[in-house]
Amino acid sequence: MRTCVALLSLSLLSSGAIANDLASLRLMDTTGTVHNLGKSRSTKAIAIVFLKPDCPICQRYAPTLNRLAEARGPNVEFYGVFSGTNVSRAEAVAYAADYKLAFPVLFDGSSELAKRLKPSHNPEAFVFAPTGEVVYRGRIDDWYLSPGKSRSVVTEHNLKDAIAALVAGKPIEHTSTKPVGCIVEDKPAADKKVTFNRHIAPIVFSQCATCHRPGEVAPFSLLSYTDAAKRAKQIAAVVGDRTMPPWKAEPNYGHFRDEKLLGASEIRLIQAWAAAGAPEGDAQDKLAPPKFPEGWQLGKPDLIIKMTEAFHVPADGPDIQQNFVIPIDVVSDKMVGTIEFRPGNRRIVHHAICYLDSNKAARKLDDAYPGPGYSMKQIGLGFFPTGGLGGWAPGSIPRFLPEGMGRYLAKGSDAVLQIHYHPNGKAEADQSEVGVYFVRKPALKPVGGISLENWAIDIPPGEKNYFRTGEFTLTSDATFVGVAPHMHLLGKEMKAWAELPDGKTVPLVHVKKWDFNWQDYYLYREPLNLPKGTKLKLEATFDNSADNPSNPNKPPKRITWGEGTADEMALCIFEVTCPTVPDLLKLIMDDLANRKIFERVAASGASGRK
Repeated sequence: MRTCVALLSLSLLSSGAIANDLASLRLMDTTGTVHNLGKSRSTKAIAIVFLKPDCPICQRYAPTLNRLAEARGPNVEFYGVFSGTNVSRAEAVAYAADYKLAFPVLFDGSSELAKRLKPSHNPEAFVFAPTGEVVYRGRIDDWYLSPGKSRSVVTEHNLKDAIAALVAGKPIEHTSTKPVGCIVEDKPAADKKVTFNRHIAPIVFSQCATCHRPGEVAPFSLLSYTDAAKRAKQIAAVVGDRTMPPWKAEPNYGHFRDEKLLGASEIRLIQAWAAAGAPEGDAQDKLAPPKFPEGWQLGKPDLIIKMTEAFHVPADGPDIQQNFVIPIDVVSDKMVGTIEFRPGNRRIVHHAICYLDSNKAARKLDDAYPGPGYSMKQIGLGFFPTGGLGGWAPGSIPRFLPEGMGRYLAKGSDAVLQIHYHPNGKAEADQSEVGVYFVRKPALKPVGGISLENWAIDIPPGEKNYFRTGEFTLTSDATFVGVAPHMHLLGKEMKAWAELPDGKTVPLVHVKKWDFNWQDYYLYREPLNLPKGTKLKLEATFDNSADNPSNPNKPPKRITWGEGTADEMALCIFEVTCPTVPDLLKLIMDDLANRKIFERVAASGASGRK
């Protein structure tokens, strides 16, 4: 196993235990790879051992820790941690290499983890349940009686036994033991100034650099100290009001892959750094900028779908949503594992969605529209898609669907690539393409779409809290893969959840501060299995007052349901799969019938006040 020294940016810790959303804790290693604690729902135990480079007991325990890490099993995460102002990043990197550590070593540059867990010695071990509960803390084993005095035979393997008991669901015999090692001697983190090299670089490189780098959609790069320092106050302002990073789903209400969330302590670090004049810090703490793959991130695609000609975007004016119809050259039906969208011009491409049309309906619309592609009042498709292959937004990482699942691509289908463009001050052109990757193993479970929707929208001018709901009961067991909330310019808040037959509630997604310009598709960290009879519920709130800066009408006007940007929608789309194909088809048809109910009552004029 390769040695990996991770750089820790912490935010979601609570006194005595790590908070439930461990996977929002971002860790970056020396290769630029971002890690998450508790990243998988299959995780049953998380072990962390605090270390110190110049501690002889830590040094002697290196082989033992390597053996524990290598034998830990697939359901256990195992980490070392270097923490404290007396340890530099360079020392941590050198130690991990010298002792050939076979597990990730985290660098707690801001001492956030140490402040919460309060280790007294190095080494000291902590074991967590996936819920965040500390189930064991103390020594690794009983090898050392005191510094300089060791046993000839180890008889108690406390760390190993605690991990094994937790994985097996058994009681842990000793939940706390006295650690033996080098006493933690460190000045409080507040005594040392916040610097870019030690504290800020791990945050910026892991959370901002995917977009803020040359050739990407963001207007400037943040891959160096100079890049960040000259914008320190601006960075502090936009993270302080959570404009950046542009992640709109609320934390801990559903867990998603690649969450871009800054915690309160991370925001405070950035603000303190900016207020102190953006110091660079010790060269020994310098972190190399992350490296990003060039070309196709997933390797050569099985199929490439490309716009047939360039689309020209004017220098200014409103945002544009254009639909491009592209024939797909496959000689038989296929199952798609994922797609990778490559913007032809990242300066103007805001996001994209790839729909499927096997009925040639989009071709008719395209033929009737001059120029490349066609537009339906800036939003909408003008036809009912027969499927979809996925989407892209800045910072998105292409990932395969879970094994055994795939998106169905029928022979003879057209791709309808809907791209959202935003003018950037000068005339630009774009010719984007999509790499299609077929499933690597047989996919017996096609993924389809269902949604919660309310068409009965009639928002009076001036109404600040117009409220709509939606509900659908699952007619089959279903596995939920991802979710895409959708409203327009008057959207204020959207929340969706599931009520299980036994009364328990499962959060699905919550966008508390809706922003039409930052819509996203959220892929669940692990698929959610919901049984037949589960009720899906939706709440959506709109603001049609003059106080809404996104309101396109001054003064406000009556707004009803519609496809146009200035109309409104209350829609939340889910990608799901079912035990059998007939089950999925029936679920989709039942969902369509349920949505038609709202179509029939759309003109009812029922009050939407909350």
